[in-house]
Amino acid sequence: MNLRILSLCFLLGFLFSADNRLRLKRADVLENITLNGEAVQILTGNVIFQKEDMTLRCDHARYHQKVGLGMLVGSVKVVRNNQTLTCDSLHINSPKDILTGYGNTRAWTETYDLKSDTLVYYSKQDSGLALGNVKLIQEGQTIMAEELSYVQSQVTDGVSYSAHKKVIIQDSLRTANCGRAIYNRESEKTQLILNPKIIQEGQTISGKEISLQYNNGELEFVYIPEQAHAIYHNSGYREIKTQEKDSVVIQKEQGDYLDDMTSRVMKAYFVNGSMDSMRLEGMATTLYHNFDDSVYQGKNLASGDTVWMKFQEGNLNQILVSGGARGTYTPDTVSTNIEAPLEYTSNVINYKIPEEETDLHGNANIDYTNVHLSAGFINVLWSTNVLRALPQGYHDTTYIPMKPTLTEDGRSPMEGDTLLYNLESQRGKVIEGRTKIDDGYFQGDEIRNRENDDFYIDESIYSTCDLPVPHFHFESSRMKMISEDKVVARPIVLYISGIPIMGLPLGVFPHQRGRRHSGWIMPGYGESSTRGQYLDGLGYYWAPSDYWGSKFTMSFADRQGITIRLNNAYEKRYAFSGNLNLENRQNFPSGLGQSERDITQLLNNRQSDYVVNWNHNQVLRNDQTFRVNASYYSNGQYNRLTGINPVTRLNQQARSNATYTKNWRKSNNSISINLSSNTDLMVEQKIDPTSAFYSSPIRSGTQMDITSSTFPKIAFRHGQRKLIKHIGGSRKWYHNIAYNYSSNFTNKHRTYYESESYSLDDSTSIYRWITDSDSAGIVQSFNDYVTNHSMGLSAPQKVFQYITLNPNMSLRSVWVNKSYSGHFDTSGVFIKDEIVGFAQRTTGSMGLSASTQFYGLFPIGIGSLKSIRHVMSTSIGYSYTPDFSKPVFGQDLGYFKTITQDSLSQTFDRFSGTMAGGTSSGERQSMNFSLNHSFQAKMKDGDQTKKVNLFTWGMSSGYNFVAETFKLSQLQSSVRSNIAGILNLDLSMKHDFYDFNPQTGARIDRYRVTETGIPYPRLMNMSLSTGFKFSGKRIAIQSSEASGADSITTDGRLDTGIPSSERPSGSGNLWSTTLSIRYSQNRSNPELTQETFWLSTNSNFKLTKNWNVGYSARFDLINRELVSHNFSINRDLHCWTMSITWTPSGYGSGFHLLLHVKSPTLKDLKVEQRGGRFRSQPNW
Repeated sequence: MNLRILSLCFLLGFLFSADNRLRLKRADVLENITLNGEAVQILTGNVIFQKEDMTLRCDHARYHQKVGLGMLVGSVKVVRNNQTLTCDSLHINSPKDILTGYGNTRAWTETYDLKSDTLVYYSKQDSGLALGNVKLIQEGQTIMAEELSYVQSQVTDGVSYSAHKKVIIQDSLRTANCGRAIYNRESEKTQLILNPKIIQEGQTISGKEISLQYNNGELEFVYIPEQAHAIYHNSGYREIKTQEKDSVVIQKEQGDYLDDMTSRVMKAYFVNGSMDSMRLEGMATTLYHNFDDSVYQGKNLASGDTVWMKFQEGNLNQILVSGGARGTYTPDTVSTNIEAPLEYTSNVINYKIPEEETDLHGNANIDYTNVHLSAGFINVLWSTNVLRALPQGYHDTTYIPMKPTLTEDGRSPMEGDTLLYNLESQRGKVIEGRTKIDDGYFQGDEIRNRENDDFYIDESIYSTCDLPVPHFHFESSRMKMISEDKVVARPIVLYISGIPIMGLPLGVFPHQRGRRHSGWIMPGYGESSTRGQYLDGLGYYWAPSDYWGSKFTMSFADRQGITIRLNNAYEKRYAFSGNLNLENRQNFPSGLGQSERDITQLLNNRQSDYVVNWNHNQVLRNDQTFRVNASYYSNGQYNRLTGINPVTRLNQQARSNATYTKNWRKSNNSISINLSSNTDLMVEQKIDPTSAFYSSPIRSGTQMDITSSTFPKIAFRHGQRKLIKHIGGSRKWYHNIAYNYSSNFTNKHRTYYESESYSLDDSTSIYRWITDSDSAGIVQSFNDYVTNHSMGLSAPQKVFQYITLNPNMSLRSVWVNKSYSGHFDTSGVFIKDEIVGFAQRTTGSMGLSASTQFYGLFPIGIGSLKSIRHVMSTSIGYSYTPDFSKPVFGQDLGYFKTITQDSLSQTFDRFSGTMAGGTSSGERQSMNFSLNHSFQAKMKDGDQTKKVNLFTWGMSSGYNFVAETFKLSQLQSSVRSNIAGILNLDLSMKHDFYDFNPQTGARIDRYRVTETGIPYPRLMNMSLSTGFKFSGKRIAIQSSEASGADSITTDGRLDTGIPSSERPSGSGNLWSTTLSIRYSQNRSNPELTQETFWLSTNSNFKLTKNWNVGYSARFDLINRELVSHNFSINRDLHCWTMSITWTPSGYGSGFHLLLHVKSPTLKDLKVEQRGGRFRSQPNW
């Protein structure tokens, strides 16, 4: 007993002697035991320990006094100043000042409360580590995590902490989730790491990392440096259409909508704990939904470099997008009448959510269906779906003004000072508007559209001049533009340079956007000595559809008569096209004198003529075509008497034909059927001895065709094909054998006049055309048909690698329905007899040709010239045609027949006079040869090499082995060159190897040679033509604007002189001239040499930017006379053009003055005056 009391006193004394050690203040029971050789105290009942200012209480305790370790169990409570720790059990490490609580641990002060499964408390550092189901409550926040380390702030109340794993931070307004959270009590800053997310009032903010800044415990700033994302929950009603019986019922269905915002960086600002604003930076996008009285209207998707959002009472109030701002509004198709998405861009986009407005500032653009709107500022009022565009916003002083411009697909832009447009009705108006249609410009105080895309313009102006103040214009108080039809203005006044010229009660202009359209055709007025006063081309064009149209025109001349034309054109793409033209002339007779021509008496003294032309082209299926070209003239002299254009007057043939073709591409076959007719319109004049066009016959039996017709001509052709196809293996010589075949059947019908001989006296006979008693030609006719068959064979081969050898053969067989025999009459005259019945004739020829090429390269190396390339091509050919009047290869073909009677004998061709034509008689064995040279230069141009053609030189001739005389053909040669595109040279010559007899004026069958026996060919004829082109650049003259000299402005008026801006300046050609020279000589008879030497020139002088003078002439250099020449002056008057052409002499002498508007729409707005015989030019 005494020993126990002594030990207790010793222990208490030791504890009280060390202030920094854990001391036992009391316990109901104290028991000392030894465990593993160490003394352990077992304490029971109201156990109290004390260490400095910390008091520990429990029900039971075990303490290792020597090492300072202990375990407290049961109602454990630790109190240190204002800090309290409770747990189920507590491990004490007194030397290290570490307390570890287990089970229902809780540590709290007045500012925080921490709960967890386990808590490690470091008393010296006043910090701890909570593990398992951690829950920290501090400053109205609840932080939950799996782990949390904390430290007591030395500056203020509360703790800083670092929470890990499944971190949740909650307060009265928001909840944050992340994998790790770090909080600094002194700076009141929280960092959320590892998939952080903040949820507040339907808003969700997330990013790679989130920083939260508090002030006195209240959140005022959130920062996300990367992968920022925000979602805002919205709710409303959406209208849904349902079909019930015969009616449509609209119902409302509640739904949730997510407004979405993303960017690289996000900054959010809070006031009184609620979000005040948010800023998205770097590739920012935002999606928000529109509501009208809680009914969903559509969604807006916007993007830009920066998006700034303003909130009010927790609701999104404003969105401002800047830096490449663009957006798309997708409407709800049930609750709105907007039928398509709306896309827009601008420098800055401002969404005003409560006002349901959007402002686009700076370079604003909107695309809606087929409409594009651009302006400096655009306001969209979503409640009414109205766009308002201005050049500049009221506060956009830093943006460049841009006039509102509205463009619809297929239409020209419309611009003005102010533009209003309704997205639902697609109607609007433009204040001080301007637009372009085709080549015309329309402007007015107000342009507005109505139903059917029609536009109305108040105080309107129309002109084809593109200046803001046009040189000329039409002005009207009201104008109506009917889309793709016409523009109607009433009344209308023409102004030129601001001066009213003329007025009309009504004006109509085309509005077809390049399409064909109906409308009046304005006439051209003129006066001439032959036609008198005239109007040409007055008419109307009718375009009922895209496939056909009709043009009716009329010409009136008081000394000539009236001409009416109807031109009908039709076309269906990829199917057919054509035109049908009708023309009727009611003219004075050609023999009526000018003084006797009174237009009021035309009906009593007139010649009525007409002509019909039809052209038709049709593409059928399966490679078939059908073409028709038909003409009919009521009078053979129609073109000559009525044509004003020289080309028309010289056309003296009426040709008609219709052709059908069919091709078989795979088999290379084709067939065609043709009907044709050709009528000579001048044939009556040609047989009339009193006519200037009379053609005198030179023998009896001469025929002059009136009409030549083919009804029909059927042709079949089998194109060239290989006789033996090459399927595989090496190619043999017989694989190159090719053949072709063609045949045609022709049924011919002719009407003609024929000549006869008659005697003037006993010794003189002449020839004349056969006529009747009224001196009218007697028409004779001819009908016959023929069938032709042709076949050819060829087999080109390469021999000795460089020579091409080509043997060939051709056969032609003709089938006719008649032939001829003959007999001698009693007077001994041979008479041909026609034999009706089938007859055929087959003829042919064969030949062999060889060709090769030689190449040469001559290195030069002078400057840019590197080398000259020479190519020599040579060919030689032999052809043989038998004499079919004699037996061929021992066989008498019977094409020629000999009739013998008594001492008379006559050999004749059985087929002469038939459609087969005469049979070839006389054997032909000929050889032809040619030699061609081509020279090219290889030039170095920088890093590139190019070839330049220098000149070509060719020669050819032939030799007939069986000809009785003149076996050697004439030598034909030519030289052609085009040097640098400036000088063209073309020389052709013919030389004769035979001599000439000047006494007889005929060739002699004797070679022309020199004294040494060298052939010396004689020049027969030659032709030399060349052309030159020259130009001179203008000298640059510095503008005098900087010199301070006085200047006179013209304000673009038409009645001023040449302004200083038009004086020659800058670069470009000042003048250009082309010269062409042609010299020809015919020396067939050296004693009667014929020569022509012509010089033609065409010069152009550009005096100023707008003045141009031209001169052209043709000279006969042999006779030294001027054949023809003319002068021209052209003046560009911006939207007008003036031209004066004067031809002083010759057939086309006269002048032409024309002042007209450039625009083809107003081509009839002109002043024109002509002089000369054929000075009128109809406008058709």
